[in-house]
Amino acid sequence: MSTSADQVNLVIETLYDAALDEALWPKALQRLADLTGSQAATLWLLDGSDQPNLPLLTILNFDPAFMQAYLGGMVPLDPTVQYLVRHPTTPIVHDAMVITEREKDQHIYYDWHGKWSDTRFRLVGQMSIAPQVQAGIALHRAKRSGRYEAPEVEQLSFLHGHLARALTIGLRLGSVGSLQSGITELLDRNPVAVLLLDEFSRLVYANRSASAMPLNNDGVRLSSDGIVADNKAVNDALQALISEALSPTGAMRAPPQVVRIPRASGKRPYCVFVSKVGPQHSALSTYKPAVCVIITDPDDQRRPPLQSIQAAFGLTPAEARLAAILSTGADLRVAADELRITYGTARARLAQIYLKTDTRRQGELIHLLLKTLAV
Repeated sequence: MSTSADQVNLVIETLYDAALDEALWPKALQRLADLTGSQAATLWLLDGSDQPNLPLLTILNFDPAFMQAYLGGMVPLDPTVQYLVRHPTTPIVHDAMVITEREKDQHIYYDWHGKWSDTRFRLVGQMSIAPQVQAGIALHRAKRSGRYEAPEVEQLSFLHGHLARALTIGLRLGSVGSLQSGITELLDRNPVAVLLLDEFSRLVYANRSASAMPLNNDGVRLSSDGIVADNKAVNDALQALISEALSPTGAMRAPPQVVRIPRASGKRPYCVFVSKVGPQHSALSTYKPAVCVIITDPDDQRRPPLQSIQAAFGLTPAEARLAAILSTGADLRVAADELRITYGTARARLAQIYLKTDTRRQGELIHLLLKTLAV
């Protein structure tokens, strides 16, 4: 067996070890760096939903002060980050796909980067773990070592399947705690209430927005046993939707219509959406959720970021503004009045939104918006 083959096997072994014990990720990064002739490496979680940022970054052979400065404001200017956000399903990314060397010499980011570090070239292996959320490893080379060529790209391409499986295993077992923390941070940033229920309808997670809402004193009761509406008829409908989402065929049926929960305060009813949590959301696995319940308050002016809506569905700015208002449960006429457009114009824009999101009804659209942006 060649030395190179020995190194590859050691990398694979360490990746799976790190999947079970996150303290071993630096060791896995070091072995990857040794294999590919790299001087530094990072394990990261990328949030591309609004302004790109890295809620998780584990570093190898980088100055912590440099990384702190990078996280403090340079992430959105990094051409590689911008490329990754635009290409979340591209497994392997390297400099030649992103930027030329001449462009680097004239780019504000690389001018800043060169004052902190002699690393010049980058090779990335990534996977998409949730809508607009990616995780992966980046390998870095100094200028003296030269850029990554075909052999190194092929090596990482071969290892990518093992890297993706290691990350997936770690997420499902809950052993990649820092990644889980990053996902929790993303959920906490969401302006709508996100509740996760297990297979027995018990509440296993509520994000910050849910905790801030006056739910328990205004028509809804939350406890470890689940979610209950004070109004019996409405609660029966809510529990029926949860039961349907828990059924084996729940994911195959059309998205449920919105359930409106009356409020004792007299304010407009809460809008509640229920959906099954599928295996594609492995990043939520520590909570072992089976159902996601999303609650919006029509009187709450906070809305999903317009950039997130545009990026997720390819909408125009005008369409995204309309979709953002509708995501709160507002009526189309109310949305038209707020945007100062005619009802006919609003209907025309909504038709385009339906086309781009492959939906047919307003309730189905809102369900898709909230499910995609929240989970």
